[in-house]
Amino acid sequence: MATEAPDPKTFASWEDAFQYPIAAVRGMERQLRNDIASNREKLRSLVGASYRHLLGTAETILEMDSQMQSVETYLGDMGVRCNSRLLDKKAANLRAWNEDIKVRDKERYVLASQLAVLRGCPEAILRLLKGGGSVLQAARILVISRLLHKKLSQRTDTPPYLEILRNRLASLRRKILSRIDRRFKSSDSSESVLVEAMCAFSLATSSSATDVLRHFHHVRHSAMSELGKVKNDDKSMFKALALLVKTLRDCHDIFPTHLARALEQLKTTPLLQFSDIRSLMELNLDVHQRWLGEDINGFTPYIRHDDLQRTDATRLLANWAKNAFSSFLGHLRHKLEAVSNPAIIIDLRQGILELWFSDQRQLIAIDASEVLEGVRSAFNDRLQDLIHQQSTGLEDVASTIDSLLEQWEVGVSDVCPTMWDDAITSTGTDLGGKALKEGLSIRAYGRTMPVQVVSVAYSKWLDGIRKLEDVIKKVREKRWTDDIDDLGDDDDILENKQVLLGEDDPRLLQETLQKSVEQTFHKFQHQMRLHVEELQATDDLSSNPTAGHKLCFLLRVWREMTNDIPSSYPNPNFESTLTSDLRSQLSNVVLHQPLLRCRKRVSKTSSQQRLQARVLWEGDPQLPVLPSPYAFRLLHDVVRSMAGFGPDVWTPQAVKILQQQMRRSIAPIMGQLPEAQSPINGHDSKSPPDINQVTDATDDTDILRPQSEQHNFEKVDEKHPDLEQTPPDGDAPTASKGPSEEVVRYIKIQRLFNTLYLQNATSTVGSSTDDALDHTQGTIETDVQLPNIDMKRLKKSAEAYWKRTELLFALLA
Repeated sequence: MATEAPDPKTFASWEDAFQYPIAAVRGMERQLRNDIASNREKLRSLVGASYRHLLGTAETILEMDSQMQSVETYLGDMGVRCNSRLLDKKAANLRAWNEDIKVRDKERYVLASQLAVLRGCPEAILRLLKGGGSVLQAARILVISRLLHKKLSQRTDTPPYLEILRNRLASLRRKILSRIDRRFKSSDSSESVLVEAMCAFSLATSSSATDVLRHFHHVRHSAMSELGKVKNDDKSMFKALALLVKTLRDCHDIFPTHLARALEQLKTTPLLQFSDIRSLMELNLDVHQRWLGEDINGFTPYIRHDDLQRTDATRLLANWAKNAFSSFLGHLRHKLEAVSNPAIIIDLRQGILELWFSDQRQLIAIDASEVLEGVRSAFNDRLQDLIHQQSTGLEDVASTIDSLLEQWEVGVSDVCPTMWDDAITSTGTDLGGKALKEGLSIRAYGRTMPVQVVSVAYSKWLDGIRKLEDVIKKVREKRWTDDIDDLGDDDDILENKQVLLGEDDPRLLQETLQKSVEQTFHKFQHQMRLHVEELQATDDLSSNPTAGHKLCFLLRVWREMTNDIPSSYPNPNFESTLTSDLRSQLSNVVLHQPLLRCRKRVSKTSSQQRLQARVLWEGDPQLPVLPSPYAFRLLHDVVRSMAGFGPDVWTPQAVKILQQQMRRSIAPIMGQLPEAQSPINGHDSKSPPDINQVTDATDDTDILRPQSEQHNFEKVDEKHPDLEQTPPDGDAPTASKGPSEEVVRYIKIQRLFNTLYLQNATSTVGSSTDDALDHTQGTIETDVQLPNIDMKRLKKSAEAYWKRTELLFALLA
C-alpha cells in the first residue's frame, strides 16, 4: 500500500522535504508546480479585472473634471449678472409693466376664461351621459357650471348667450336626474353604484341625506308601481318583489353610515381639484383655471351629511316598506284578476313565496308574518274567485238544457241512431277503432243529439273543475322547508310554513271548491226538478210521447252527469231522489196506453158467457196452465212501449220502479171480478161452443199479428163491440145479462192464474209482500176457495210459465 504524500504546507523549512523518499519528494514537486501554475492563472485574471476597473475610474475622473469646469464657468457668469443694481432695475421694469398692461387686461381674461369653461361644461356633461360615464362627475360639472353662471349673471355686461347656456344646463340637469333615477330603479345596481348616484343627486339638488333617502324611496316605489302595471309579462311581479326586497337590504346597508361617509368626502376637496375634473378636455383648466377666481377654484359644496340618524332611517324605511308592500299587494291582486288559468296563479304563488323566503330573514324593517298573510290572502282570494266562477259555469249547462227543451222538435230531437244502421256498419277501424267505439257508445247509451250537446257543455265545465282539483293537489304536495332560524322566532306564524302553505291553504281551497260545487249542483238539481214539475203539470203527460221523450232526455242528461261527477263533490248519492222521480214519471207514460187496453180487454172478458180458455186447462182437477191473451199482451205492450224510449234508460232500478207502479196499477183491474146472472127466457147462460171457440181463437191469434193490424182490429172491436157476440151463422145470441155461476168461477180461477203470472213478471227483489197486487191475489184466492194442493199447483204452473216466457220480455225481466 503506497504511503500518502506529505503536505508541504506543514513543513517548517525546505530541509524537511528531503527527509522523505525520492518518490515522495518527486510527488511533492509535481504538486507544488501545479499549485504555482494555478495561482499564476488566478493572479493574471485578478489583475486583468482590476485593470478594467481602473480604466473606468480614470474616465469618470476625467468627466468630473470637465463638469466642474462648466459649473465654475456658469457660477462665474451668474455672479457677474446678479448684482444689486441690475436686479433693482428689472424689478422696477416689471412693476411698470403690470401697471400698464396686466391690470388692464385682467378683467377681460377672467370673463373669457369663465365663459370658455361654462361653454365647455354642457359638452362635457353630454359626453359623459352618452358614454355612460360617472353621474357623480357629471353632477360636479353641473355644480361648477352653476357657480360660473351665477358669477357671470352678476356682471353688468352680461354675455348675450348666457340665457341659452342656462336653458341647456337646465335640460342637462333633468337628464342627469333621470339617469340617477334610472340607476335607483335598477335592481342590478350594486351598493357602490347606488352610493355614487346618491352623492350625485345630493350635489345636483343640494339635498341632505334625509332628502336623498326620501327620494330613493319615492323612486323605488314608482318603479314597483310601473312593474305592477306592466301587462303581458308573467315575471313583472317577481321583479317588483325583488326590487322591494333589494330596497330593504340597500337601505339597511347604505343609510345612514355609508352615505354620510361618502357625502362627507365630497366636502374635503374643492371641486376643481379633483383629477377627473382637471383632466376634462372640454374645460381646458390648464389655461383657464388661474383666471376663474379664488371663490370658484376653492369652492367646496356644503351638504348636510349628518342629519339622518339610524332611528330615523329605520322609521322611514318601516313606513315606506308598509306602503310599498300595500301597493305591491294591490298590483298583485289586479294582476291576478287578469289571470284565469289557476296553474299560472299557482306557479306565480310558488315563485313569489320562494323569493320572499330566500331573503326575509335578513329584512328587519317589515313584519314577515304580515307579508306572508298578505301574499296568501291575495292568492287564496283569487283562487276562490276562480273556483266560484268555474263552479257557476254549470248554469250554462242548465241554460243549454232550457233552450233544448224549448226548441224540441218531434222526430228530430228524440231520434237516436239504431245499432245496425248503415252508418255504424260501414264505420272503419282506423286508429284502434275509435270512431266505431264512439258510434257504439252513442247508440248503446241513447246519446241523442241534444244529449251530446249537453254532454259537451258538461265535459267542458268538468274539465275546469278537475283543473282546479289538480291545482289544489299541487299546492298540497308542494314541500316547504322550515329554516332553522324560523324555529326560534317568537312569531308563531312562521314556525311551520308547511302547515300554513301546504295544509291550511289547500284545505281552504278544497272546502271552497266543495261548497261551491255542492251549491251549484243543488241549484242544477232544483232546475231539473222544475223541468220535471213542468212536465208533470202537463195535462196529457201520461198519453204524450213527446213528454216521455223529454223525460228520457232529462234522465239521460242526469245519468251522464252523475256517472262522471267531480271528486270534490262531497255527496255522490245526491241524484237518487231526482232519478227516482224521473223514472217514476217515465213509467207512468210507458204504462198508460198498455193499461188502458188491458182494462178494456179484461172488461170484455168478464162479460163473456163462456170462458174460451177453459178447454186449455190441464190436470185433475183441471186448472189453468196458460195466461189469458190480455195478460200476455199487456206485458208485450209494456215492453214495446219501454223499447220505444230506448233500452238504455231501463236500468234495474228503473225497471223496479216500473214494476212497482205496474203492480199498483194492475191490482184494481184484476180485482174487478164478474158476478153470476140468472138466466132469461128459460135459457141458461151457456153459448154454443163453436161460437166461443171461434172467439177464443181470434183472441189467441191476435197477438201474433203485426202491430198495425192489431191496432186496426182494436179499433173495429171498439167501434162494434157487438161483433164479438155475433155467431157466424147469424143466429141471435142467448139473451142473458152475464155469465153463469160456473163460468164466473172459471173466470175467477183464470183471473187468479193471470194474477199469479203477472206477480211473477213484476216481482222485485226486496219488494213489499203486502202490496196491492198481492192483496188482490189474496182476495181472488179467498173467493175461489181452491184446496191448498190445487193452489200450490196453480202457483207452480204460473211460475213455470213465466220462466218459459220471460226472455220474450227482456227489458221487463
